[in-house]
Amino acid sequence: MCGIAGFISENRDYDAKKIVASMLDVMKYRGPDQYGIKTYGSCTIGMVRLSIIDKNTHEIPYEDASGRYAIVYNGEIYNHDTIKSSLLSKYGFKTDSDAETALYNYIDKGVKSFDGYNGMYAFAIYDSVERTLCIVRDKTGEKPMYYARGRDFFAFASEMKCLLKVIPAELNAAAISYKAYEFTSGSETLFKNILSLEPGEYIRADTRGYTRHEYWKVWNNIIEIPDDKKKILKDLHDLVEDSIYLRTKNCVHHFGCFVSGGLDSALAACIAKPDYIYTVHYDYDDFDELDYARLVAARLKKELVVITPDKEDFLRTREAVAFHLDTPCTWTSFSLWMLLERAQKDIKVVMTGDGADEAFSGYYRYLLLYHDEQIKQVEALNKYSYLINKYYGSPAERYARLVNRCENQFDESVNAWLRESIGYYFDKVNGDIVHAMGLNDFYSTMQVLLQMSDRLSMAFSIENRSPFLDYRLIQYGFSMPSKYKIKGGITKWALKEIAKKIVPKEIIQRTDKRGFSAPVNKWFEWDKSGKYDRTAYKNMVYEDWKMVFNIKTATALRHV
Repeated sequence: MCGIAGFISENRDYDAKKIVASMLDVMKYRGPDQYGIKTYGSCTIGMVRLSIIDKNTHEIPYEDASGRYAIVYNGEIYNHDTIKSSLLSKYGFKTDSDAETALYNYIDKGVKSFDGYNGMYAFAIYDSVERTLCIVRDKTGEKPMYYARGRDFFAFASEMKCLLKVIPAELNAAAISYKAYEFTSGSETLFKNILSLEPGEYIRADTRGYTRHEYWKVWNNIIEIPDDKKKILKDLHDLVEDSIYLRTKNCVHHFGCFVSGGLDSALAACIAKPDYIYTVHYDYDDFDELDYARLVAARLKKELVVITPDKEDFLRTREAVAFHLDTPCTWTSFSLWMLLERAQKDIKVVMTGDGADEAFSGYYRYLLLYHDEQIKQVEALNKYSYLINKYYGSPAERYARLVNRCENQFDESVNAWLRESIGYYFDKVNGDIVHAMGLNDFYSTMQVLLQMSDRLSMAFSIENRSPFLDYRLIQYGFSMPSKYKIKGGITKWALKEIAKKIVPKEIIQRTDKRGFSAPVNKWFEWDKSGKYDRTAYKNMVYEDWKMVFNIKTATALRHV
């Protein structure tokens, strides 16, 4: 993993090298092993490097033999050795780095080179002849990329806070996705004039401006999968195993798995067989998943490292978590922080189960609309879909109501935005409501979870690998008949079937999964009514975010 940044301007009054250096300094924890900056005419690019695949030191930015092209790079391309072998007869490689592979593959194929990458990556390549910069983000959104356009400059960086060196820290009051979801989605961020490059997209930029393009979206990559249960389960099993193999074969460091007691992390751990296994435990019955994590450790014959945070730890880390997240996050990211804080003593790479719930229908809320749709299977009503939708509302309208977290449920601007944005994804799947819910969540909920995973793991210079975000698995999950994703009222049915010979049965049969949540309601006595007070926690993290970045006065960035 690494951190990258760049600045383009013809205005010579800017000290571009100093600007890029200041952006890199903000995120030096992303790349403690190496540092490099270089100016190419009106473009200055730089990176901080964390060496994982290639532990040798190289001159960065990486350049091709002619000096025409240069790359700054963040991430891992797991199949880069296969890609490199196809280029060896044409280009003279100096390193074993996947960054150099990405550079020469771009020289060879242009933006078409992005199609074949299996991995998590965000990188920028400058062409000093065309004087253009190409910035790309991976297919599923694991690695971040942000950008800002000023009056006479364009800037990009791996983290939002870096761009506060060139953009004032002002609240984006127009971020309607935050009002709807309690997080931002799409290209929106809570910082005014800072945008996110979305998954599967790239930008071309120069001194005149930029254009944004798509190169990979789920709905443009659906494949034909025959309705053959036996073959589907075998193919899915093989894909899961191969995605995990790809993410472990080139790991020269010890690696660990975080196991929450749920299916996804257990399946990843039981196949990957990590050097270390970690879990978090709170001494409250309704937060206790320790016994399930112990089952995974016992299956692997490994010691389970148990972290037991308390309220004092939460208070101690609040400001640091807010700083690293860049955005107020209502998921209790504190648990992940505590796991990483302990794991940094042992490992450089961690494997998690991110992505399976969206692609393979793991959220219990999906059952609500799934069962609603069963009414259409009643023979007497199969010609009355118009009346059914008039009575219930369209599936997109129902899902918009279900996921709406706006404090004012009658805010029509939010409701209209949700209907439109959710309707966009529902229209991509030909009326399949199971695929539709997952697709919407993949491009909304999933992205903030990935942001949390990336920021917190990078805070400790640890690389987070997520095998369920292998683009082939995402493609397969949204192409397979959805009846194998929810079956007989069982969510994530296909994954549970292939896990039966791999994961302890007690985990597969669970219906009370919570994830790495923390008992903040109990610590702050917000649960006196017996219900989770999401608003109190939302307000807390929002105020923390405003305080850390001094949003009101928009002055210098605070470091923690």
